[in-house]
Amino acid sequence: MKPLHILHVEAAAGWGGQEIRVFQETLLLLERGYSVSLICQADSPLEKKCGAVSNADFHFQSLLMKKMMNLSTFVALYRYVLKNNFDIIHTHSSVDSWLGGLVGKLLRVPVVRTRHVSLPVKDFFPNHLLYSHIPQRILTSGNMISDIMKKIRCVNSSHVVSIPAGVDLRKFNSSISGQKIREELKVDSSQFLVGKIGVIRGWKGHNYFLEAIPLILKEIPQTRFVIVGDGPGFKEIESKIKIAGLDDRVALLGHREDVPEIMAALDVQVLASFAGEGTPQVIPQAFAMKTPVVATKIASIPELLGNGERGILIEPQNPLEIAKAVLKLIRNPETANCLVENANQFCLNELTVDKMMDSTIAIYEEVISSS
Repeated sequence: MKPLHILHVEAAAGWGGQEIRVFQETLLLLERGYSVSLICQADSPLEKKCGAVSNADFHFQSLLMKKMMNLSTFVALYRYVLKNNFDIIHTHSSVDSWLGGLVGKLLRVPVVRTRHVSLPVKDFFPNHLLYSHIPQRILTSGNMISDIMKKIRCVNSSHVVSIPAGVDLRKFNSSISGQKIREELKVDSSQFLVGKIGVIRGWKGHNYFLEAIPLILKEIPQTRFVIVGDGPGFKEIESKIKIAGLDDRVALLGHREDVPEIMAALDVQVLASFAGEGTPQVIPQAFAMKTPVVATKIASIPELLGNGERGILIEPQNPLEIAKAVLKLIRNPETANCLVENANQFCLNELTVDKMMDSTIAIYEEVISSS
């Protein structure tokens, strides 16, 4: 049987969990012997990542995908699909789902759409067509997002499938040392290190994390903090750290590629988002690293944390709850250890990239066979 030829289309211009997952799935498909092409936003981090891939079965092209009804972009995508004889088109964001979805409909190429975030969907014509009539399947990164999708007009609930983000255990595992990171940050063995990893944007809750820091320092003054990631809110957070006089307590590292080592260095990892999340990749990664997690009760996070069996759940937009949860883990190592062991076992059983890709490929084959 000839390996499938898959086209991913992603119009997002940032570099967060969604874009990382698209790129990760591309590489994993290539590892399994599939041919993969990727249409990405021009001048995006994803374009740079694609440019570094050297594989005869991989091709990419960048397009300006700013508007869903841009005629020149639509024509370029139409010609690209017509030329390359794809078996399936996999779309991810709204703009590329309109462009790729309509091209797929016209050329009779099956379309799969992934909804990565838990933001509300505007259920009016023609927006609902993005979910009800264009894709043959809707993939989501968590059951809560699936529930949102199933409520959209005319969506067949049996065509909505949750496939959580998987973690690559070759890169994230508890044998990795965080010692170099602690040395870099000048954090000694007697100090606790609390971190937040992810794109810096409004709904990620960095402001609430910063507000929790003085509350933690009041109880355990030797605690140190690290924020890892870049994004539209970077300068604002940098300024707030300075204004609060926390420069010597909070390290702001920007984008880093050594995330496993950073997670290994942490005593507690905090996710303070109050909207938008699907299944944040930093949580399965922390599970694999055996790093204790504090996370807000939004989207699919309670499900992911086993309603408190694999980490501490807190109310969103509440610095006091962040502080209390962090202090609980620091002061109760037995509790923290119990949570990370539960989380690690769950990760090994349910959240590997192999399971993620097996499920995704099964959907591709199911859609193609029924088309």
